[in-house]
Amino acid sequence: MSLDIAVVLAYLTGRVLVPYRFRLPRRSPPDLKPGRWPEPMLVPHLFDIPVPWSDEYLLKSWISMEGKVQCAWQRIADAVFCFPATLTGHPQFQHFRNGRWFVYTFDEREEAASDVVITGETLGHYSHFFYLDEERRREVIKLMKRLRPKRPYAEAADRIATSLGPFNAVHIRRGDFVSIGFTPRARSISGQEVLANLASRLRRDDLLVICTDGSPHDEFFAPIQRYFREVVFLDRYLRENATIRELISQLPQYDEAVEILLTQLVASKAQVFIGTLFSTVTALIHRMRGFEGRNSSFLYCYNEFLSPLVRFERCEFLPVDEGPYTWNRIRYPLGPGYYSWFREWPEAYDATAPACGNDVLPPGTIELLASGAIVNGKTIRYVEDTDGLKMISHWTDPAESVAWNLQLPADGSYLVDIRYACPSKSSGSRYCVSIEGAGEFEGRVWSTGGWTALSPWMPLGQLRIPAGRSTLVLRAIEKASDAIMNLSAVRLMPAVSTCLGNAARRVPERSPT
Repeated sequence: MSLDIAVVLAYLTGRVLVPYRFRLPRRSPPDLKPGRWPEPMLVPHLFDIPVPWSDEYLLKSWISMEGKVQCAWQRIADAVFCFPATLTGHPQFQHFRNGRWFVYTFDEREEAASDVVITGETLGHYSHFFYLDEERRREVIKLMKRLRPKRPYAEAADRIATSLGPFNAVHIRRGDFVSIGFTPRARSISGQEVLANLASRLRRDDLLVICTDGSPHDEFFAPIQRYFREVVFLDRYLRENATIRELISQLPQYDEAVEILLTQLVASKAQVFIGTLFSTVTALIHRMRGFEGRNSSFLYCYNEFLSPLVRFERCEFLPVDEGPYTWNRIRYPLGPGYYSWFREWPEAYDATAPACGNDVLPPGTIELLASGAIVNGKTIRYVEDTDGLKMISHWTDPAESVAWNLQLPADGSYLVDIRYACPSKSSGSRYCVSIEGAGEFEGRVWSTGGWTALSPWMPLGQLRIPAGRSTLVLRAIEKASDAIMNLSAVRLMPAVSTCLGNAARRVPERSPT
């Protein structure tokens, strides 16, 4: 990720790339002869870098030079780099930003400086970090396609893949995901659940290549090995096949970084590839497959979330919302920063311009926005942040409520949706939406990932609303934590006119469990 971000920055600004602190930590001690020190694992040495660059500072932890401009950036995961700076006013910018905290640009000071030194945690995919005009975006995609492994590693991977014959591949990240509970469900996922998902996509008679940091002897893998006719664990294949061992021995270097690189390259050549959410290895395999024009569906071996925000079918996360970017349409109960790194997106290799605008809503749809609400209480109030996000916030007293006055020319049946934000630690409250004389619905507040991470439109049900004046009231039934929710809007859509494209993405308000 560091190399990706650095290469694009150098390209956009027309500068020479001078990477530093580009070492990789070792997970296991190298096999060394007595008196020898391990060579550092350096990512730039494995790739053809498509911009002018220098390795003079590669192993240094800081750079000292006269006239430099220092940019100390916050985490890339929480930020957007906008180039040129004028694009921050573009209509689609806020969709691209997707709730992230920081926006970076280059101003006259950076442009005029002879040297710009940027420090920061570069955990984030370039596709989600750089907001560019369409011409530059297409140029950057072509550039990143040229950032590829050096020929010896690419050719070795080709020969390994050829030796396997036609195959499907799955990357199942275990290791720290399980040992420290790194992801929401990694510890509770069973091999049987993974198998059920794999079987929905893969033929049992096809060779299955498993890429994993887990042990083949782990009971987790037993159901998978029993079901598929032929299973190969790629790490064992690299170590135990004599021909492959000889091939690897001729590489310029072979360490953990090279083994991971070969794993990614081999897996990218599978007929069907299924990976693990939150894994960078999986993310880069998906990107490689997209660049190579292979089956580019983003498939995952299990669903990390049991949430109505998430729609998961046959190993694929499906859209539940509208918006020009994939990360607007596929929602997860995570804060905005996670979207930068926990998976890759088709925007990494797809040069097609993002769709303009959202889906067309049925005629007669009524959106009851936070800005137009009647707020009943002393603490609850309407707020708007510096980026224009409007919400009903500070809802800490369950006795307080929100309301909107309605005036309908005729009675009719309406589908009622709600949109809000709430972090995991505050989720679980219960609320009621009602219209006097028309009925009411109860709902539960689910985690959306944060106070600024909006849910998709969450269906509550259908009401027959009378003609004339009425009032829609949203009140709390039970407060589970410090606050109920940050409320964005309630939407009323005529039931008989609901368009099929929109209805197809409606998700149940209640948990599928």
